[in-house]
Amino acid sequence: MVKKIKPISRTEKIEAEINRIAAEVFFQKREIFGLDEIWVPCVDISEKQDEILVEIEVPGVAQKDINILLHSNRLEISGVKGEKLSPGRKKFLRLEREYGHFRRYIFFPSIVIPDKAKASLQNGVLRIVLKKFKREREKEVVVKIHKAQE
Repeated sequence: MVKKIKPISRTEKIEAEINRIAAEVFFQKREIFGLDEIWVPCVDISEKQDEILVEIEVPGVAQKDINILLHSNRLEISGVKGEKLSPGRKKFLRLEREYGHFRRYIFFPSIVIPDKAKASLQNGVLRIVLKKFKREREKEVVVKIHKAQE
């Protein structure tokens, strides 16, 4: 069986990986040795012709604890997931859920319109719908030359 290689899809994967690494290196603030207890929520990004959909898993995070900043081609989602401590001493046999501050930077291949962004939080999934900015095609206009008035 011969597998065809699609150079465009490889290019998109490489570009997405470069953007992810750039976000981690240049924008995320981490303390020395990673002791700041930042957790990273999972993100799904899909695209239609005129919009981009971002879905982020933030179970147990209240709406008031989430901040969304949108730039022309970059989205920053940050917040905090508070640990629910019950009174009294507790001995954990296993503790796998993550708590604390989180921050995600997402870069888009196209410019979006910040004023038309819509976000909703339901069942622990933050859903952000972004409208793409469409540049109008260049128009060809015929300019008539008038006689100059003396």
